Amino acid sequence: MRRVLLTILGIILALLILVPAGGYIFLRRSLPQVNATITVPGLQGPVEIVRDADGVPYIYANNDLDAIFGQGYVHAQDRLWQMEFQRRVGAGRLSEVLGESTVDTDKFLRTLGTYRAAQQAWEALSPEAQQVVNAYVGGVNAYLAGNPTLPIEFTILGFTPAPWQPADVLVWAKMMAWNLGGDYESELVRAQIYQALGPERASQLFPAYPTDGTLILPNLGQGAGALAHLSTDVRAMLGAEALNIGSNNWVVGGSRTTTGKPLLANDPHLGAQIPSIWYLASIQGNRLHAIGATLPGMPGIPSGHNDRIAWGVTNLGPDVQDLYMERVNPANPNEVEVNGAWQPLTIISETIQVKGRKEPITWAARASRHGPLISDVTSDATTTLALRWTSLDAGDTTLEAFMQVMYAGNWDEFRTALRAYVGPSQNFVYADVDGNIGYYGPGRIPIRAQGNGFMPAPGWNDEYAWTGFIPFDELPHDFNPASGFIVTANNKVVPDAYPYFLATDWAPPYRATRIVQMIEAKAKLSPDDIAAMHADQLSLQALELLPFFLQTPTQTPQEAQALDLLKNWDGVMRQDSAAAAIYAAWLLHLQPALVQDDLGKTLGADYLSSFHPTYLLQTLGQANSPWCDNVLTPGNEDCRTTQHVALQAALKDLTERMGSDDLKNWRWDKIHFTEFPHNPFDQVSALKNIFSRQIPNGGDGSTVDVAPFRASKPYAQRHVPSYRHISDLSDWNSSRFMHTTGQSGNVLSSHYDDLIARWQKVEYLPMRFDRDQVKAVSTLRLQP
Repeated sequence: MRRVLLTILGIILALLILVPAGGYIFLRRSLPQVNATITVPGLQGPVEIVRDADGVPYIYANNDLDAIFGQGYVHAQDRLWQMEFQRRVGAGRLSEVLGESTVDTDKFLRTLGTYRAAQQAWEALSPEAQQVVNAYVGGVNAYLAGNPTLPIEFTILGFTPAPWQPADVLVWAKMMAWNLGGDYESELVRAQIYQALGPERASQLFPAYPTDGTLILPNLGQGAGALAHLSTDVRAMLGAEALNIGSNNWVVGGSRTTTGKPLLANDPHLGAQIPSIWYLASIQGNRLHAIGATLPGMPGIPSGHNDRIAWGVTNLGPDVQDLYMERVNPANPNEVEVNGAWQPLTIISETIQVKGRKEPITWAARASRHGPLISDVTSDATTTLALRWTSLDAGDTTLEAFMQVMYAGNWDEFRTALRAYVGPSQNFVYADVDGNIGYYGPGRIPIRAQGNGFMPAPGWNDEYAWTGFIPFDELPHDFNPASGFIVTANNKVVPDAYPYFLATDWAPPYRATRIVQMIEAKAKLSPDDIAAMHADQLSLQALELLPFFLQTPTQTPQEAQALDLLKNWDGVMRQDSAAAAIYAAWLLHLQPALVQDDLGKTLGADYLSSFHPTYLLQTLGQANSPWCDNVLTPGNEDCRTTQHVALQAALKDLTERMGSDDLKNWRWDKIHFTEFPHNPFDQVSALKNIFSRQIPNGGDGSTVDVAPFRASKPYAQRHVPSYRHISDLSDWNSSRFMHTTGQSGNVLSSHYDDLIARWQKVEYLPMRFDRDQVKAVSTLRLQP
């Protein structure tokens, strides 16, 4: 792929050098018309699209379907390449335009069957919801029918997009569900660790694992790692290179606010990318009037407010994926055992076109009664594994739920809308103009005959089968709690007394605890107080670990100076903080020092990237914990010795990266950058500098203003607060929102990256709800 892209890039660069004016003018033509009157097919009446100075569109129509048509049109105008790439990921059709490098990814996605599941979801929608999807698709195709000059990505790769289909919309919902729920990868990593260490030691790395649980440990061989990494590759394309991506949202009742009405904050954390995963917009028809964050490629507003209610979402994170080991018939590889009898597999022939290859690849996507045989994708698998996942089941009406939420005017209507929700399960926080606040965690969450999906289970009988889903009325929910506020940050949702199993893995409570601290610190909170909470960079994890770090012996003046800085540090991961940099680097080097000697480099890295470091406190709290001993050395190291080894490595690392051994010149943001990679051109160095962006930043993985860094590429951040909004129920026009990069996906647009610096500073754009508040800089009129 790189050779092809570099060849095409060379031609384009030569054109720009030889004919600079003509080349630039040609490429500039790919910017959309925003001041014009255009006649388009498919409308019932006129649509007016007013954009403000930041490129945010306010869409006005005489009916709701035309308004959604307008949303499809503006998405295509500003984000066409992003939408094309997304639907190709979901359909497993990347190799058609990128070549051999993505064949394995396409095989995986064709086996998984996300596009087939999207087609099933289309059939499950009501006629009304199908009308909405068709209106959106009509808007996208109306833009394409105008034969616009395409974004430069299409020119470089040498193809034009086909018209959109309804399944193209729904497949992106499937990929968002995949992005937000990856328990099957965790199952594979857990199984490998239990095989490597045995149950007693392995359970120490998973404190939530029930010691009396009965599970059959499969011998997965090297295939387990390959399968987990394939899924990680797909997740990276979606902007998330690790599991446990989290979010914050909270709602505060009027009794605790300066406005006397609720304040609702949303802050979903997703992978960083350019263009942003979100697109800000306001949509107004005859009944529908909503504003907030939209997803290019999908209609509606997943997070925002209408004229009566506000809502926000974070990932609830229940375990809705299970791996089942299948027994294959020795006499027929296309049959598996089911309760003592042989049952044929479902086999779907998939044709994968590959750029640069004369003949296509014919791929057999096989599935058992549980789901796709994902082990088929790797030749190293020694066990046949099928994936059961709620989002692959028929009857997915999640899109319908989001549509109905936009029309809800009170708590009862909001709850009714969420009954159609399937996945990925979200923590919905709610507020209305009457002063009510609430929480609901909807979605299909399985009930198992036994076990909890901790590791792959036998699939040849019904002992570990799903027997149903938690009834909607018994899912976690709350309404007007006595505390006067509700906080979610991917922390544990319900107490152990809750009668149903949700998950084994929860985010550590650092972010949730910090949000509660800030809410309770004041008798009354203003919208500016909520904004300050979004910007908070105090690391409660750092404050928790520092007492152990400070017990580390020192041998050099630099080491002693580093500990002195940490002794006087307040735990805030400020950009200009040397102590923050020392703490972050120390933690980065300490964690592999504790586990990689036992697990090996690859499995150790998989564990550290996939699981929250809840084991750290219990390990460092025991000075002679066996985890601190390096089994590869003849001595017997205690925790303070291992901490010292990690400190030495951290200071050496920082000295090289900072270009100085003087700690006074060190800053966290000298090495900690938020990266916004472009898909797929971030992988090509000559193109990366043109399309991708980065900015220095503070924070870490446990701060409310979340900013984790990758062990695979220290200290790069690719997991961000992807969108922030504050809904002021006392005055909708005082609400505010922001996403990461800019409204446009066109690298030549002034709105390609104009929000990055403001996002990093935790600034906002105004959410102008009333039309007379909108400050128009352009007006596009669509006429039937």
